[in-house]
Amino acid sequence: MNTAQGTAIGAEAVLFSSLFHKGRFVVPWHQRYYDWGEQDVEALLLDIQEAMREARRCYFVGAVIVTEVENGTWEINDGQQRMVTVSLICAALCRRFAEETYDAQREALALRMLFDLHSGSVWRLEEAEHYRPRIEPPLNDRMQYRQMIRGNTIGTNGKLTSAWRVIEDFLGTTNDDRKWEEYFDYICGHLEVACLRVPGEIDPNAVFETINCRGKSLDDLDLIRNFIYSHFSTGRETQRRDTVHDSLERIRHVFRNGRRLNKAGEYLRCRTQCRFGYLSKDTFYRDFRRVVREEAAKARPKRPTKDFVFDLARDVARPEDLELYRRLTIPTASPEFVHEFEVKSRTTGSPRNLAVFLRELKGYSVTHTLLFALMSKYVHEADGRKQRRVARLVNANLSRLAAFVLRTAFVAKFEPSHFEKRFADFAADISRSEGMVDREFAEFLRDCDRTEHNVLDDARFELIMATGQMRGAQKIKALLLGINRQGRHDAALLSEANCSVEHVLPIGEEHWKGWKDFGAAEPGEWVHRVGNLTLAAKGDNKPGGKFNGSFERKAEVYAESSVAMTREIAGRQTWSPAEIESRQGEIAKLATRVWSFS
Repeated sequence: MNTAQGTAIGAEAVLFSSLFHKGRFVVPWHQRYYDWGEQDVEALLLDIQEAMREARRCYFVGAVIVTEVENGTWEINDGQQRMVTVSLICAALCRRFAEETYDAQREALALRMLFDLHSGSVWRLEEAEHYRPRIEPPLNDRMQYRQMIRGNTIGTNGKLTSAWRVIEDFLGTTNDDRKWEEYFDYICGHLEVACLRVPGEIDPNAVFETINCRGKSLDDLDLIRNFIYSHFSTGRETQRRDTVHDSLERIRHVFRNGRRLNKAGEYLRCRTQCRFGYLSKDTFYRDFRRVVREEAAKARPKRPTKDFVFDLARDVARPEDLELYRRLTIPTASPEFVHEFEVKSRTTGSPRNLAVFLRELKGYSVTHTLLFALMSKYVHEADGRKQRRVARLVNANLSRLAAFVLRTAFVAKFEPSHFEKRFADFAADISRSEGMVDREFAEFLRDCDRTEHNVLDDARFELIMATGQMRGAQKIKALLLGINRQGRHDAALLSEANCSVEHVLPIGEEHWKGWKDFGAAEPGEWVHRVGNLTLAAKGDNKPGGKFNGSFERKAEVYAESSVAMTREIAGRQTWSPAEIESRQGEIAKLATRVWSFS
């Protein structure tokens, strides 16, 4: 690790196995403990496997920063997670070489990476209690790490243990001993790392900060773009490379002003799921790369991989698709588009139209892929007469989707993870279909409902709504706004942003003394009942401190409300459990009609 002439910091690319042989490594006390999650460990294992399968000359695992604190001992300032994880992989393989396959040579090589041992001697895992580990993790991880690399039984808690389980599960996927011998050989001979050696007189933390806090980290679009570019690296591909570059930059340009940093990546995932089916958000880049390779292989030999990737890059960056996604996820930015759709679907002024659906589904991003797939059918239909028919079918399907999502949210809890894969795969089916799905969409949602809460059964939904409580401002607003919108002249004036949830019987028990109509009933059991909830608009007069003292005082204020459903409450003579129950029954019936499913 010689410092280049004229520079203070030495840098060189070395094999990971050679780095381990440089001496011993300690993690400074102030650094965090081992914190790689299971997905991080699995990603490294799969990356190495993929590189080995593709016979790559090397697999580069990034940079580490080390400082020599004494002769042969180095302090790890950056790279602890990778170094520890690679050493755990070697430890798991070492156990196999020692106990299952009995490969003495590889066992000794693995031990030399794990312990401060010299070459030329016979080393055995069974004697590892006497060997000194090369890596000394932070104190809380140290004992457990030593047990792992020495082949001893380990506990069940902690990130290190989770990492070990992932590695063991990975190695247990095959009984082919030769496969793991090749895997180990690839780690020893092809895993490369950029090693930065910082002299003692320079603050290594300043170097770490510069490397990790300057510039911009790569998002999904950056990674995917680099993967696509790799197919057009030769000088003969200049024209197609420029076309691909322009296409992918178009995606970033359209979403450059998005409030969420990875808006471009969100679009790309939505668009590619409509083509390929479900791609995990947590491993999107890896899934994208895998599915592209699989689909390209299916297309060969008629279509070379480069042609497939070139067409894919242009396809996902079509201007009309980019604009459609922007309009659907930022609906307030495209009132003209929404109005045009409503004209063609004959839903202008309807209490259930595209503008309403976009507002209701806005908080459920898991629906965006289905929403995009449906609306794409409308956008890409060139025949005007057919487009109007498609618009009506799309509107009907969006009504069903909103009914399923909102009904589920009202009576239970809508769990995106339960539906993400099914929604994405069905969006791909919609995109591949020649025509426009209709009854198939309804049956798909019914099937989703059967495996969850069965809320599409009107009688069951109405019964639960008539007896249930509800918390959460977003969900309550969606319910009451939907009901208030039905036939109300003030519906267009209300939105989630300009209203608030009002509890008729107040939440605070310090106010319950004046509510004489509750008698022996426990007020706390009625506060969150749906029948006790209403809306207050921003323009309504703000009451004084005595507002919560009695229903009579509240009724005076409600009578002046700009919200129709709240003014109706003012016409009631009393407010009691019976009144709440009666009003909740009315709301339940209305909710069943508003979010009807047909």
